[in-house]
Formats: sequence, C-alpha cells, structure tokens
Amino acid sequence: MGTANTEGAFDVLATRQVYTSPYMRLREDDVRFPDGSPGVWSVLERSDFALVVPEVEPGRLAMVNLYRHPVGRRFWEFPQGSAATPGVPPQETAAGELREEAGLAADEWHHLGLLHEAYGYATGVCHVYLARSLTTVGRQPEPGEGDVRFGLFDIEEIWRMQQAGDVTDAVTVAALGLYERTRRGIGPRPGQPEGTTA
Repeated sequence: MGTANTEGAFDVLATRQVYTSPYMRLREDDVRFPDGSPGVWSVLERSDFALVVPEVEPGRLAMVNLYRHPVGRRFWEFPQGSAATPGVPPQETAAGELREEAGLAADEWHHLGLLHEAYGYATGVCHVYLARSLTTVGRQPEPGEGDVRFGLFDIEEIWRMQQAGDVTDAVTVAALGLYERTRRGIGPRPGQPEGTTA
C-alpha cells in the first residue's frame, strides 16, 4: 500500500470488545471526531483474506457458486477465504482456497493488488491473485462447503451475470476489474514489480 494518510483521524477515548468468535471480533470505540463532537464507532475485526482469479485461458475464468446464508441465496464468485491459522502467507492461503473450492492447483501466480472489502466498518485486507497454468487436483472442501459448484465463463458472460444479480460479491467484481486492467496493459503486468508500468 502507499503511504498512509491519517489526516482527519479520530481520537479514540476508550475501546471495548462486544463480541468474539473464531472468525471475527466486534469492538466499539468511543471517539472524538475532528470537529470535537463525541461518538461511538463500531468496528468489525476480521482476518486478512485472499481471492484467486483462476485463468483457464486468456479471458476465460473459473468461478464457484455458493449459498450465502446472510442474504439467503446462491451467487457466483471467485474462490476466496482466510487461513485457518494466523501467519499463513497470502499466496499460500490463495492456493488453499483454489484447491478447496475449485479443485485446482496453479503453477503460475501473480499478485494483482489489494482491496478493502468494507473499510467504513471492517478491518481486513483482501489480497488478489491471478492463477495460471491450472491443473485439476480434486476438491478438498472444508466442513459446510460441500455444496460448492464450479463453472467456466468468458469475461463478457461474467459481466452479464453481474448485471443480472448473480455476481454481486464486491471483491469478486473489483478483482475482475484488476484482471481486465492487467489484460489491457494498464498497470503492472504479471511478473512485473508492483508500482511500475513500463
């Protein structure tokens, strides 16, 4: 990430944990806003996670279809998730999600960028990877992920699915944009150091 600009930061007067689970923590901060007024800010603390854009061939990508309980329906998205234990490198996490959800392994990996999913109220960074030179290795689903479906789609079809409401996951849509940027030669090319464009 670039240099952090903290102008406008709140003064945190007190903080407390209001909920904790193995997957996330919810805290409340008593804050003073820059204008001097007091307030309470709720923050969802969650682990960093990784998302994989699996490229079967240029412009043709693998996706998975899962039932998402909070919103009560199935959606198509790119494989993604966080590591079961802290300290696992993001690319290793990405490789695990690709294997577990899509049954694929990749010989070629490229870091496409970083995303915040909802930084107005949540911590956690999404590391986006492009995976190429794919081979089928068989799915290894985690408990509760046995009903993951698999599909291959051209980019134009994915955008139509997004318009139809079947691809609405924010980081999936943003990752598709990062992938298209790379394909069009805007920004770093795969294998090129980040922060360079030549």
